[in-house]
Amino acid sequence: MITEQSEIVVTDTDLGRLRDTARALRTTHPSYRQSAGNLEVELGRARVVPQGEISPDVVTMNSTIRIRDQRSRESEEFTLVYPAEADALEGRISVLAPLGLAVLGARAGDQVKWQVPAGVRTFKIEAIVYQPEAAGDLHL
Repeated sequence: MITEQSEIVVTDTDLGRLRDTARALRTTHPSYRQSAGNLEVELGRARVVPQGEISPDVVTMNSTIRIRDQRSRESEEFTLVYPAEADALEGRISVLAPLGLAVLGARAGDQVKWQVPAGVRTFKIEAIVYQPEAAGDLHL
């Protein structure tokens, strides 16, 4: 994964849940060991803010975002979720997927790059369609 944004922002609630998720996956699912490690690296560089103080333009867990591929100009919407809730056909992308990890903590307007087998793809986060914290859904 390669990102252009210099800082990612994570809520204190998401940080705790994501660290717990990464720890559990490393010990119970060896196939997720590298993805969990990548998540922990990203969390280690994050600026952590209280859940009630997160800016509405930040991608948090359970946010629905619209991104645009900078090469093809195609856009898509998806919701960033925990691994157990992922379902690509339903538009729910795991935070452990390369694209999911790339958008975590980014802001609307940021460009994110991520490695795919055919090379590097660049996406712009066009909008945060739904963010739980901004909607007052603090239980998600």
